[in-house]
Amino acid sequence: MRPTGKLHLGNYVGALQNWVKLQDTHECFFFIADWHALTTDYDDTSRIAGNTLEVVLDFVSAGLDPERCTMFVQSHVLEHAELHVLFSMITPLGWLERVPSYKDQQLQMPNKDLHMYGFLGYPLLQAADILLYRANFVPVGEDQVAHVELTREVARRFNHFYSLRGKPVFPEPESLLTPTPKLLGTDKRKMSKSYGNTILLSDDAATIEKKIKDSVTDRPKLTDKGSPDRCPVGNLHQIFSDPARLEYITRGCTAAGITCVECKSLAVESVNAHLEPFRQRRRHLADHPEQLGQIIQAGARKATRVAEETMSMAREAVGLLAITAVGKVAAEQSIRPALLRAPESISKAKNENEQWELRAGLWLEKVSKSHPLKKDRQRTFITRRGRKVGVHTAAEAGGVWKFRLQDRPVNVLALIAQDKDRYLHDYILPPKVVQEHWKQFERSGEQVEITIKQGEHGAALVLNGSETPIREYEGNYAALE
Repeated sequence: MRPTGKLHLGNYVGALQNWVKLQDTHECFFFIADWHALTTDYDDTSRIAGNTLEVVLDFVSAGLDPERCTMFVQSHVLEHAELHVLFSMITPLGWLERVPSYKDQQLQMPNKDLHMYGFLGYPLLQAADILLYRANFVPVGEDQVAHVELTREVARRFNHFYSLRGKPVFPEPESLLTPTPKLLGTDKRKMSKSYGNTILLSDDAATIEKKIKDSVTDRPKLTDKGSPDRCPVGNLHQIFSDPARLEYITRGCTAAGITCVECKSLAVESVNAHLEPFRQRRRHLADHPEQLGQIIQAGARKATRVAEETMSMAREAVGLLAITAVGKVAAEQSIRPALLRAPESISKAKNENEQWELRAGLWLEKVSKSHPLKKDRQRTFITRRGRKVGVHTAAEAGGVWKFRLQDRPVNVLALIAQDKDRYLHDYILPPKVVQEHWKQFERSGEQVEITIKQGEHGAALVLNGSETPIREYEGNYAALE
């Protein structure tokens, strides 16, 4: 959603309300499209940052939960721009020029110079926004189906030119058509900021009451029979009132048996009752800006992980030189390959052994292609040089991982840490580190307990209350030779 200001009931009914439901049935990514705002507002960007924060507040107040979906700001995930560049290399201009909204918006904004690539190419950026997360479905209304079809064509064209080991990189997403109830503005036109006829999600109760009571109705005279379908107030009842109240005002309006004053008062009650929880959540978040910042930053991190995984595949498919292939440079810059991700089924694993099989199985399949490992005993493997490697896994609990293993010395430790988003971080502790710290690890009977903590400067071993950084060993397979 573009950050053009605070969101109104039309935005809520047309999209946001449905998004709130989707976060419980799908893995969802929702973002504030600040780059898209530049396509038409490139000459005045003074409000974009502030409007972006307002939209985040409205997202959360309306019910989007950062624990149940990924919510972020478009420009915070640079991979959107990178994929857009790759798509721009293969997309014919004619495809962009035929998008219906390209000419429609030029006609609607005759005083704005829109002869810019950004405006012409915004459907391509939109395609990158969708395909970056390898989406299978895109929730849209009928007016956006053409954009999804262009996205499908772009995915098809990319997959035609490039493939990853014989397989397509991108799926062809389908439109997830969602019901979009009609919502009139207070003046009977479509609710829109440009018409000045909106009711904002963030309006207080008194403001909403005034806007509704000042609304145009469908009955010039009290003796006239009206229709809630043509009336902004009746429209609000159709969306926000309970069935009994809706039946009452519909019967009264169509038979001229209810006054518009009463109908408006009842609409005020219904709308304010629906929006009061929104206002409470918004006030809380506005009063705690540090929480707002945490939501935005956490969303950017989650989105970037998935986006970088996609871009790693896209770069390889195109044939670009991966910096990880430059050996020394990659090590010095601490650049890692795309992270593995444990399957969702891990949450249903019956015991720790099944969890280990799911995590370690993925890791062993990946690593063995370049560093063959031969099984020695349970959770212990032998490298080509005869080193014994203990492979152990753990799940994150509050930024901490605890690995429990038998007190049997090994040469190398491969500690696979699953974070709360199911991504696997592998720390390969070489012989020198293992020998130096083996006796410092906590013990309970015949078991050794190794603790890793995620700190400000990356992962660290916790040893007798102190922390020893191990970030340099993440994804470093030199010890597996």
